[in-house]
Amino acid sequence: MGKNLGRLRRRIFAGLLAAICLLPGCGLKGRQGTPKEIRVLTIGTADSGGTMYPVGRAVAEVLDQYTPSLKINTSASSGSFTNVESLRDGQIDMGLVSGDVAWRAWHGKDEFEDSPMPSLRVIGALYVSLSNWMVPESLDIEYVHDLLGMRVAVGPEDSATEVSARAALSAVGLSVDNTVLENQGLGSGGEALLNGELDALYGFAGIPVKGLSDLAEQTPCRLLRFTEEELDVILQGNTQYIRGVIPAGTYPGQTEDIESFGVKCLLCVNADMDDDLAGTIARILWESADGLKERHAALSAISEDGFLYRNLPVPLHPGAAQFYRDQGLLQG
Repeated sequence: MGKNLGRLRRRIFAGLLAAICLLPGCGLKGRQGTPKEIRVLTIGTADSGGTMYPVGRAVAEVLDQYTPSLKINTSASSGSFTNVESLRDGQIDMGLVSGDVAWRAWHGKDEFEDSPMPSLRVIGALYVSLSNWMVPESLDIEYVHDLLGMRVAVGPEDSATEVSARAALSAVGLSVDNTVLENQGLGSGGEALLNGELDALYGFAGIPVKGLSDLAEQTPCRLLRFTEEELDVILQGNTQYIRGVIPAGTYPGQTEDIESFGVKCLLCVNADMDDDLAGTIARILWESADGLKERHAALSAISEDGFLYRNLPVPLHPGAAQFYRDQGLLQG
């Protein structure tokens, strides 16, 4: 009898407790006394040998650190083209996209001719991807056009790396008709070069490019140059590209500056992202510029005046644009 009475009392108590917890205001509270809700977002990056992946991780860490209500996951991919498609399909919430790819997607050009993405928007520019052509020092050549007839890794298929490689090679007179172009990323390409299966490895990313640094640490390497005339042809034929310099000392054994070209890499979202959320992300990027560049050298450009929000190839998200206007950084 006593045991049965005890069980009955425990059941009554458990029922009362459950009923109380269903009342308004009961539950897990945040610091302000409101229910604590965590929103999970995913940011698309690229393969681990380039710059997009560590930059994506740096952005995710900063957003996690300064916004307790957000949890940011990173997703590796083949790069810009895949990230645009994943944004379109709702598979990711944010994606790192090379500016030239973003421009073509927004305008419906080239690979996006049949599937434009007019809803593509930007939170801000993060860094500049530069064109890096690396060969073993034993290969006694100096210019990109010297790769005629050789075996060259031009990046994953349909990636911004491949697109920029083909634009550069075309400008210097190289193509699949006279040179072996292979779709390999920095990881597999570096191994193939070390094994003598490739002659050159291409990277189009923020410097220093990890995969190229790793390669130069394992065997003496050099960066190839463009002539001034070749750079002019590349820039005239690709309006989203800008001039850039790979400073001496960027890679082991590099003793001279290398003139090159590049493009801004953007943090992109879909236009349907909530304005407040987009504004929050923009605010954290702007306020965390110093912390971001400490996490990766390529992010040093984000603290330059106007780099984050000016001269972008596609429109800013309205929420991000409103934040920049509120800070007096943009007019209108």
